Amino acid sequence: MQRASLPLHGVKVIDFGQYIAGPAVAMILADFGATVVHVDPPSGPLWESPANATLNRNKLTLPLDLKTPEGLAEARRLIDEADILVENFRPGVMARLGLDPAALRAARPELITVSIPGFASNDELRREWRAFESVIAAASGVFTDMGLNRVLMGINPCFSPLPLASAYGTMLAVSATVLALQARERTGLGDGIEVPLASAVMEGLTYNSLLVEDYPARYKTQREQEIERRRANGLPMNVSYGELQEFLDPFYRSYECKDGRTFYVVCPSHRNHAKRCLQTLGIYDEMVADGLREEPDTYLPVSEWSSDVSLGVYPLPKFWADKIAARMKQVFLTRAAEEWERIFGEGLFPGTPQRWLREWLSDDHARAAGIVVEVDDPEYGRMIQPGPMAWLEESGEVMLTPAPRRNVDFAEALGALKAHPTRLPTPAPTGAAKGWLEGVRVLDLCNVIAGPHSVSYLARFGAEVIKVDPARPFYDCWNTVIFGMTHMRGKKSVLAGLKSPEGREIFERLLRSVDVVVWNATDRQVKSLGLDAESLARINPEAIFCQLDCFGGARRGPRSDYLG
Repeated sequence: MQRASLPLHGVKVIDFGQYIAGPAVAMILADFGATVVHVDPPSGPLWESPANATLNRNKLTLPLDLKTPEGLAEARRLIDEADILVENFRPGVMARLGLDPAALRAARPELITVSIPGFASNDELRREWRAFESVIAAASGVFTDMGLNRVLMGINPCFSPLPLASAYGTMLAVSATVLALQARERTGLGDGIEVPLASAVMEGLTYNSLLVEDYPARYKTQREQEIERRRANGLPMNVSYGELQEFLDPFYRSYECKDGRTFYVVCPSHRNHAKRCLQTLGIYDEMVADGLREEPDTYLPVSEWSSDVSLGVYPLPKFWADKIAARMKQVFLTRAAEEWERIFGEGLFPGTPQRWLREWLSDDHARAAGIVVEVDDPEYGRMIQPGPMAWLEESGEVMLTPAPRRNVDFAEALGALKAHPTRLPTPAPTGAAKGWLEGVRVLDLCNVIAGPHSVSYLARFGAEVIKVDPARPFYDCWNTVIFGMTHMRGKKSVLAGLKSPEGREIFERLLRSVDVVVWNATDRQVKSLGLDAESLARINPEAIFCQLDCFGGARRGPRSDYLG
């Protein structure tokens, strides 16, 4: 059986979740091979949506009335066979139903319970609120603080249908669940996990709404300066969408192409990307002749630069931003958007056409790489669904053919759980409370946000993390210093030029000493640094290598090595 090769094969989950976050956590566990029984009320899911077909794939679905003695008794029998219980009700609801997570863990110390409420159980003001996604977003500032554009356009608050709180909550909760499960392999003991969605969404707002008092003026974007100017002079925030584009950095905005489509350039802050962009567009020499500079060390105060500008720094001063953007507009009109996509991808600097979701779902790369997959659902027929969120190199292919949800009765659900006996070490006293990842050593090679923040999450739970950056940083101060205020917490830091003999020696010594290596890079970059599977095995065959990238999937696709 192919699913037997998946890493969570044999793990048993009871999913009482409704709406998004709870079912999504259980879905990811099921994608990784866990046996998951999803429990719905007799009347069906509380959220009537085709999304349930995706959220409940690879699961057995069972109706139970938890408000009757019979339904409650059957739920308890299922829980008695489970390793993990997932729910996303308001705090206290499970206890009122007779399924108090703390009591369940007391009866079975090996049980892991995962609660994903809207607001924390110790939030006396809000914990009883019916915390739908929009309530959490409104309360936590998502509708008002998601960007400077809304402020300038005077449209705050602005509703967004994106379930950001549930998305962040899902990933934090499923990660915590797997860490607790890994720790249970050593201790024999489960744990209680609570991930309030209002807390989880702050993981994202940390970067988008970052406020640093009295930071140098060089870091203020044109949008920030315009907001300050209008507020100081009592002027209205009524900038049109078209006018707003002229306040954006030339390497961080969209351009109209020959075919009328727009192309999103994302090349700020990196000392090579912006230069490659201008060279490829054929305007680099022209800009240099007009006075554009590249400072050798942009970490020095601007007063010590040879001029007031340096390519690869975000944001650029208004004069240069306007000048460069004007020429880029002209050049982008000479080719179609998809042609620019190929040029950017092969030229190793980030950018992509602005697509509609329907286009992406049928995109040749998304399908070839397994970023989207097809599932034959019993209710909706053939559906295009998101592919796996993560995968192991050895078993990723298996995850590209998820099974549709399947309705079962209680006897079949119980039998599916009993088919996998739980094997545990003898519970051992752990002494003082320690992190799940105590004793795990991680080498962090990541940059910008997703990679380094993911590794900071490992440090949060006890891992020793060593962050390695080049002695001459590729990214400007905003990315390394300002963003680093969040994602560098709990890490040790090493600067080393990995292409020098001395730096390479330091790097390989570190590689030999760690359990995990994390890098947000494409396959091409991974191989160039000698971290592909074959090369890494020669240095540290026991190390786990975790790779994050923009367009990667369980399979290679035509754009797998494009940067983003």
